[in-house]
Amino acid sequence: MVWLSTAPANKLAKEYLKDVKYVVIDAEENMELAARYGVMQAPTLVVVDGDSHKKYVNASNIKKYAESLAAVLA
Repeated sequence: MVWLSTAPANKLAKEYLKDVKYVVIDAEENMELAARYGVMQAPTLVVVDGDSHKKYVNASNIKKYAESLAAVLA
């Protein structure tokens, strides 16, 4: 599962993830979930894989994730 916390800065992050399947979750409306994954700012992308997860904070790190994913899938 991949999810992205919501904020105005997400427009750029969403553009980077246009080819990635993800769910947008409003961290303010889902505080327990945000706390579980340590989401403190937006945009934050959390990639959940079973019991583990990886967090990417800010649009530039989300871009790097999307580029690395595209390279692996190419």
